[in-house]
Amino acid sequence: DCPSGAVELYSGRAAGTKHDAKGVTSDHLCLPDNPRYGSTYTEAASPLYGVQYQRWPSSSPRADYDNMPCVVCYLATRSAMFVHQASYLCPSGWSREYYGYMMSDGVYSKREGRKSTICVDANAEAVPGTGVSTDPSLAFLLSVECTNSELLCSPYVDGRILSCAVCTK
Repeated sequence: DCPSGAVELYSGRAAGTKHDAKGVTSDHLCLPDNPRYGSTYTEAASPLYGVQYQRWPSSSPRADYDNMPCVVCYLATRSAMFVHQASYLCPSGWSREYYGYMMSDGVYSKREGRKSTICVDANAEAVPGTGVSTDPSLAFLLSVECTNSELLCSPYVDGRILSCAVCTK
């Protein structure tokens, strides 16, 4: 729930990289309960999984392995910008600066450590004269993994890449 005086923009489920993966994102993301896909593309995307509580204090009503919900809130007394994950639309009353696709390091990266998640414009440009793979730092599309993780299945589509929108107010 949002704190007193704040407005809920959306609620959903926490998602992140599988605990034993070397690459992908270091971020825990808040994916909405109603994803909006900007594409049906499903190839070569790095998977996201649901987040579970681990070693939660025994005095709490939550237990180990409970799935983690999430909420994105807004306080009207502040100017704001946020990335609406898993949606190409912004909430009512917000301006969309651009929309695109969620990207991060690849799951098969040989680099130790995870990287941040970025929202890359759907109309992304390229540096002129490039286009040959030199294996630099790589950015892979992100998708939801449902086949080995029931946490993020319905309403998400297994393997479909995730949209994003940069929203301001």
